[in-house]
Amino acid sequence: MRTVKVAIAGLGKVGSVFLDALLSSESDSIKVVAVAEPREELESVKKAKEMGAGYFRDARNMLEALGDEIDILFDLTGNAIVRTELHEILSGQGNRHTIIAPERIAYLIWALITEGNKRYPRP
Repeated sequence: MRTVKVAIAGLGKVGSVFLDALLSSESDSIKVVAVAEPREELESVKKAKEMGAGYFRDARNMLEALGDEIDILFDLTGNAIVRTELHEILSGQGNRHTIIAPERIAYLIWALITEGNKRYPRP
């Protein structure tokens, strides 16, 4: 079975709940490899670290460091400039492997892994 290596940028209201859903998934095919969030004191950051995920204060640094070790990067920062810069980093690295998924894709994944039993948070 293939493992999908996931990273999450932004662990605010939406990102922290999304992280919880991914970490509580019983699937062995999902692994959260890293998170990026400037507020290191957040409980979601502590939880990610405890589960073995790498921690970065900035999503751009995370992508530069890990590159194609990330299969899917969920950009939940809500920042269009960051999203543009993430795409520029991929292009500069020649990384055609990593996919940057916006919040709408996160919502789809959320609905699937919670089987519609949990309400998706709104920013």
